[in-house]
Amino acid sequence: MTVGNALHLDLSSLEEKLNLWTRHARVSTEILRAVGIMVVVTAMSMLLDNLGFTETSIVITYVLGVLVIALVTSRRIYCLVASILSVVAFNFFFTTPRYSLLVWGPEYPGTFLVMFVVGLLASTLAMRLREQAEAAQEASRRLQVLLSTDQLLSDCGDAEQIVHVIGSQLEALLKKDVVWYSVEGDRLGPSRLISPGGGSALADEPSIARRALVNLSPAGAGSSSFSAAQGFYLPVHTPNETFGVVGIMSCGEALDEEEQATCLSVVGEAAIALERERAIREREEAAVLAKNEQLRANLLRSISHDLRTPLTAISGNADILLTAPESLSEASKTKLIADIYDDAQWLNGTVENLLTVTKLEDGNVRLTLTCEVVDDIIDEALRHVSADASRHEITVEHNDDLLLARMDVHLIVQVIVNLVNNAISHTPAGSHIAISDRREDEFVSISVSDDGPGVPETEKDRIFDLFYTTGGSLSDGNKGVGLGLALCRAVVEAHGGIITVGDNAPHGAVFRFTLPAEEVPTDGE
Repeated sequence: MTVGNALHLDLSSLEEKLNLWTRHARVSTEILRAVGIMVVVTAMSMLLDNLGFTETSIVITYVLGVLVIALVTSRRIYCLVASILSVVAFNFFFTTPRYSLLVWGPEYPGTFLVMFVVGLLASTLAMRLREQAEAAQEASRRLQVLLSTDQLLSDCGDAEQIVHVIGSQLEALLKKDVVWYSVEGDRLGPSRLISPGGGSALADEPSIARRALVNLSPAGAGSSSFSAAQGFYLPVHTPNETFGVVGIMSCGEALDEEEQATCLSVVGEAAIALERERAIREREEAAVLAKNEQLRANLLRSISHDLRTPLTAISGNADILLTAPESLSEASKTKLIADIYDDAQWLNGTVENLLTVTKLEDGNVRLTLTCEVVDDIIDEALRHVSADASRHEITVEHNDDLLLARMDVHLIVQVIVNLVNNAISHTPAGSHIAISDRREDEFVSISVSDDGPGVPETEKDRIFDLFYTTGGSLSDGNKGVGLGLALCRAVVEAHGGIITVGDNAPHGAVFRFTLPAEEVPTDGE
């Protein structure tokens, strides 16, 4: 015998002893209640006798006592015994000769018989009415639990929540612990407790749970299969799929037909909810796949359209330089070389943005965070902006205070470069581009503003989307793949900041992003 089996037997034996002790304690309590009521009734009867009340009043008092016993005990045997004891006590204490079981008078046997019959019938009716009232109350409670089950299942967001609803509702219905066996392929996974009460001695019966899974029918205590088991097992399934097996730890006690029907209702609703949750999840996954396919298609179209122009220009200019260099002036050669360099730089920046965006989206970028002076980062970024910056007026409004921020220097420089290049690309020559920084509570805010045409309201919500370009379509011929601003948002959010776009006065756009601020070290720090 293995240690696990020995432990299982010990727990089962302990559980049986605990249940037996509980039943004995309940019986003892009910006997004490009945005896106590008979003592109280006898004392009241003696008081009535001393006050001069008739024997009829005393008989009624004893019948009332039998009725009370019927209301506070659970078995009809108590009513029978109480009716007999009432007759005996009345005969012993209140008939002549007193304190004797002898009877003087022909009317007493009839009185005893009527007293016994009335007490027994009245107590039996009272107990039956109480049982009916308790059954109606229990049925109402179960109906309420069933009604709440549907609402709870509809509020669940995933399969794990649905499983826990099964445990909590079955525990509320039956006052028993509930375990769950998940289906892992063709196999049954290990059991785990799902009822919130939490049991300390649960029987693990995987073979019986597996029988319920294979037959797709109940198994265990109270069923036709393994009726001697400690638990009652129900498969959670629909016609299309099986999700798991629920085990109700009934400690070997069979559930009645109504309890089994209620369990089947809860499990059936849960199976439908699990199937619905899986269908929703699969639909969402399909939507994500479709979106990813669309993104890939957009990327291919964007790359094929937007890279064709600079590549064609580089190829053409290089061909001219190779085939007819003697026919070109030095100024023309310099112009062609400069164009090749500019196009190559744009291609390099585009590829770098694309690689960074994909790494950020996949979570493969680890930020190297350091405390940096914001003004120095802005100055560094301006050394890497587009060569077309010479056709614009770019100013930096430095803050008088020393601003420090926690950042990945390489990525933040790339963000500022992208924002400035975006302003250069979308404003006419001679436009003014201003870069400023300031402290905002726990963050440092960096702004890039221009006095160009601005960003339309309809595009502000989508301008940071991947592959989205001005006008809402993929560019063709213009150098814009829709990566720069998407990269900016990904980098800023990875730093714990936000990036926004607004209107500049009197016209133009303002791009603003935030970074976690660092305090300026004081002397001694």
